[in-house]
This record gives sequence, C-alpha cells and structure tokens, in this order.
Amino acid sequence: MAKYTQKTIEKFFDEYKVKKADDKAKMLPVLTNVIYDYNIAVVKYEQEEDDFKKKQLETEIAEISDKIKEIFEDEL
Repeated sequence: MAKYTQKTIEKFFDEYKVKKADDKAKMLPVLTNVIYDYNIAVVKYEQEEDDFKKKQLETEIAEISDKIKEIFEDEL
C-alpha cells in the first residue's frame, strides 16, 4: 500500500522546480485550496481503517495530485 504524507505549498514548488517569487505569487491563489484538499485527503487516509475506503481515498489523492500537476503545467 502506498504511503502518503501531507505537503506544504513550498514542497510542491520544490517538486515542480518553481523558484521565482513572481511565479509563486501568481500560482498561490490557484493552488491553495487544491493543496488543502490534498492534505485533508491524506489525513483521512491515515485515519481510515476500512480497506475499501482507503482505496477510495487513494484514488482521490491521485486525482488531486493530477490536478496539482495540471495547474503547474498550465501556469508555467
């Protein structure tokens, strides 16, 4: 089973190699709620004991991760 961890916005900026303050400022309003949703899904995953519900949360986390990737690709 995959291991998920909460991530800060800065961690995502590092992952996608966003260094310029202007780029970060432009993306911050777009990313904030999506990354919040990602972290909430991770917390729910960590607390969930039912395997079926964990699998659903894995799917949700993957979809949110794809959305975050899409935002970075579109904005840069």
